[in-house]
Amino acid sequence: MRAGNRPLFAPAQQPEKGKIMSVKGIDVSAYQGKPDWAKVKKGGVEFAILRILNSKGKDTSFEHNYSGCVAAGIRMGVYRFSYALTVSQAQKEAREVIGALSGRKIDMGVWLDLEWSRQRALGSAKVKEIAGAWMKVIQDAGYECNIYCNTDWYKNICSGLNAKYWIARYPAGDNGTMKESLRPNVGEVGWQYSSKGKVPGISGNVDMDVWYGNTVSEPTPEPAEPGSGMWDADAVRSLQEALNADGIRDANGRELKVDGIRGDMTSSAVEKILLKAGAFDQSKGRYAVGSTGQVVKWLQMRLNTVIGDQITERLGAGLEADGKLGADTRLAVGLFQEIRGFKMDYVAGVKTVTELLRS
Repeated sequence: MRAGNRPLFAPAQQPEKGKIMSVKGIDVSAYQGKPDWAKVKKGGVEFAILRILNSKGKDTSFEHNYSGCVAAGIRMGVYRFSYALTVSQAQKEAREVIGALSGRKIDMGVWLDLEWSRQRALGSAKVKEIAGAWMKVIQDAGYECNIYCNTDWYKNICSGLNAKYWIARYPAGDNGTMKESLRPNVGEVGWQYSSKGKVPGISGNVDMDVWYGNTVSEPTPEPAEPGSGMWDADAVRSLQEALNADGIRDANGRELKVDGIRGDMTSSAVEKILLKAGAFDQSKGRYAVGSTGQVVKWLQMRLNTVIGDQITERLGAGLEADGKLGADTRLAVGLFQEIRGFKMDYVAGVKTVTELLRS
């Protein structure tokens, strides 16, 4: 991760060495249903680690939880329970996490959940090899990646990796409250101290966490992508207008403020964009027209602005900004992806549209 090791949360005074910083958090999955994140925030929760995938695919509550945290102003990270028994399986799991994130920003990184008994049976050396491969895929995509485990796993299986550790340890008589005497004296970042917490906005039990020390990195500004990293205000402003015109709303269901700022609400609307042409028509020798609308028109105009010379060289003319995603627009999207070093799928999704917003 590009950001340095500065505190994620900034209290007025740093805690004394060895003291817990009073930062309240939770980790959630589909088992918690669809939390009311506004109530969760009012209940004092400052961060949440969201399960992004399980063995069957995307966690059914992830999209609700992600947009809810964004709207409520709750910092977040994601985690995935690993079933990988080989390096190639680990890499596949990690790539699936990157795919599910779709370029979205997260504040507290990706967490590799190590607790499966079949993995533990492989022994420490093999688990570390698997974990290292898993984390490298995530890190190469521009996200910070660290490890969640319990104290047994930390001491006997996976300590010593170049990672921060989020340690699970709660009392036998767990009643949802923190028992300070059980605070782990291992790890670096956080402590999951209960699996039976109660939080406003969530029915039933929820895992409770605290973050401590000064080792948690500041929020990830954006995953590493080609380009300068600076946003073109005019491009953002025109896209906001197009999103509003096409009825695409922010995470709260409201029209976007047309201000040229790519904030959380604009980002949540961009996440809904998926522009693609239809299937190839063998009889007509062309792609059927797919997506239509003002966002498509914005895409065409923006492609002309960013790579107009290359489009003209390839197609003989610039794109007609007619708001219809046909074969020429599809090919221009693929050309842009090729120039930026992206996978050429000819689909203008979150990653491609985000890159087009860069100056």
